[in-house]
Parts: sequence; C-alpha cells; structure tokens
Amino acid sequence: MHGNMNIRAFSGDVCETGGGAWAIYPVVFSMSYFCGVSHSIITLVLSTSTISTFSLAAFRCAGTSPNIPWGSYPAVGKDDLENYTFCLYCAKPKSPQTHHCRSCGMCILDMDHHCPFIGNCVGAANHRYFIAFLFSAVISTVYVSIMSAYVGFHLWPPLAYRTRHSFSGSSTDVAMRLLKEIVIAFIDSAVVLSARGLILVYLFIASLSVEIGLSVLLWQQVCFIYEGKTYLSQLSSQGDTDVGKKGCHNLFRFLGYPYPASRYFQFLFNNKKIHSK
Repeated sequence: MHGNMNIRAFSGDVCETGGGAWAIYPVVFSMSYFCGVSHSIITLVLSTSTISTFSLAAFRCAGTSPNIPWGSYPAVGKDDLENYTFCLYCAKPKSPQTHHCRSCGMCILDMDHHCPFIGNCVGAANHRYFIAFLFSAVISTVYVSIMSAYVGFHLWPPLAYRTRHSFSGSSTDVAMRLLKEIVIAFIDSAVVLSARGLILVYLFIASLSVEIGLSVLLWQQVCFIYEGKTYLSQLSSQGDTDVGKKGCHNLFRFLGYPYPASRYFQFLFNNKKIHSK
C-alpha cells in the first residue's frame, strides 16, 4: 500500500516534470543560451535534492524504540523500564516518547505523524529528511511558479479590447467597466492559447497550490521543533500547564548540534572589556 502511494507520487512528479520541460525549455533557450543552461542547472539541482530527500524520508525507517524483552532478567536491569508502557499491538515494552502507528504496524520513536504523501511515518530517524524534503519542495515549487509565469507571459497572445471609446461616469463605474473589459479580453486570448501555454497555466496553478500547502506544513513543523514538541505531543499536551522550554536550542538540537545556539554565536556577544585604572 505504501509502495503504491510512493509510486503514484513519483509518477505525478515525472509527468509534471516532463510537461514542464516540454513547455519551458524551448522558450528559455530561445531567449539566450546562458538562460537555458542556467535554467537546466537549477532544475537539475532542485530535482535531485527533492527526489533524494523524498526517498530518504519515504523509504527510511522512521525509528524504532529500544528492543528490551519484557521480564528478561539478564537484559533488563533495575529501573531500566521506568516510564515504559506496554504496547498491546506489538506485545512488548514501549519507551517514552514512542507511539504505535497502526498504518505501519510498529512503534515509532519520537513519532510526529504518519504522512500519507510519503507513505511513511515521520519519526526520530527520518524527521530531518522530511524537513529537508519540505524545504526543497517549497523552493522547487516557487521556482516552477516563477518560471511558468515568466514564460507564459511571453507566450500569451496580446489582449484585444472590444470597447475602444473612453469610459464616463463615476470612478467606481469606470473601474468596474475597465475590469470587465480586461477579464473579457483575457478570456478571449485564453481561448486561442496554444497547448504549450495551457501546460504553463496548469503548472502555475498546480505549483502555486502545492507551494502554499507545503509552506504551511513546513512552518507548522518548524514551530513545533522550536517549541521542543512533535505534532502528537502537541495534541496530547493541550490543556497542560507544563510547557517545554522554547528556543533556538531546540532547532540546533534537531539539526544534530549538541551545544546551545549561543555557543556558536559567542563571538557576537563577547565585547572587549576596557579596564580602567
């Protein structure tokens, strides 16, 4: 099931990439050779980073809890199972900050959520790759929307206005009539739009909608990391007065830097002391 979902996601990306290459590349190369080569390099870098981070987030294990046999005296010492609970689905101890995912059929360490778009859970082992995938995907969709709008502007037929006389009346009436003329001229020109232009319109609308959704998700994830929480811990802690310590140190810890953020920017705060006699 997860594999079919990942295949469908890759198939959609391949179709959009092929359509975008057919619609954009000839126009960009016709402008100048430098623009075409630069566009090719940027597209290659963004595509490689997005596909690689997607693969790591989708096909990498999200993270499993430590495997400690329940009641095994040689493996379990005193207080080793403190704050542990028992998972009825896996029939084994469940460590703190671990949740059982029914879709994956296993307990996930530091589980954030089960993402249907990657067909995998987001946990301790692949959370960084998931954030990197969102960041790369947002940049890619922004670039696609900009390029499709830019190329579409050059391919769009000129607007032919039906009304040639000047407008008279109040400013509101003139503005409404002018807006109506622009909309009618825009629709008339869209009727004779070429197939390449229609592909560019689809790319712009699709990339813009995906860009908005991914940006909201990325901002939500960054806010949770800044607060030292996950999506599931946020849901379970609603109404609790005990709130974790917020700060940039959570972001540094998430990225794999064990020291506080102030240590890396210590030179900004160390002013030279002037000793007076």
